[in-house]
Amino acid sequence: MLVWIVSCLLGWYTEPAMTLNIEFTNIKKNQGKLWIALYKPEEKFAGKEKPKIYRIVDVKGAAPQYVAFDLAPGRYALAVYHDLNSNGVLDKNLVGIPKEPYGFSKNFRPKFSAPKFEDCEFVFKDPGQKISVKLSD
Repeated sequence: MLVWIVSCLLGWYTEPAMTLNIEFTNIKKNQGKLWIALYKPEEKFAGKEKPKIYRIVDVKGAAPQYVAFDLAPGRYALAVYHDLNSNGVLDKNLVGIPKEPYGFSKNFRPKFSAPKFEDCEFVFKDPGQKISVKLSD
């Protein structure tokens, strides 16, 4: 019985949440929304499925934007796009290249294909940790 109680308690234990502060730079237009998604290693990175951790925020000026997430320590990758026309979709041209600004953690810039989790992975381990993501032109 004691083993069962201890295993139940351990199963309910989660790492305490800490705040990750994110700065988004190269915001050139005071319109639309930032669609921000954080992924863990076991999730499909930047895929079509809705991520478990995400936020949609109004752009408040043609200036850097700041967003905070409360997260457990661990490995993450971030993808963001600036939905200029607020249609809820990353608009692309005929060959699939984004027409709206986007960015990834570690400021990874894909060349010919979508990035992999490992390309954008960062380790979140310190309370108040800050990362900066520069959106594409």
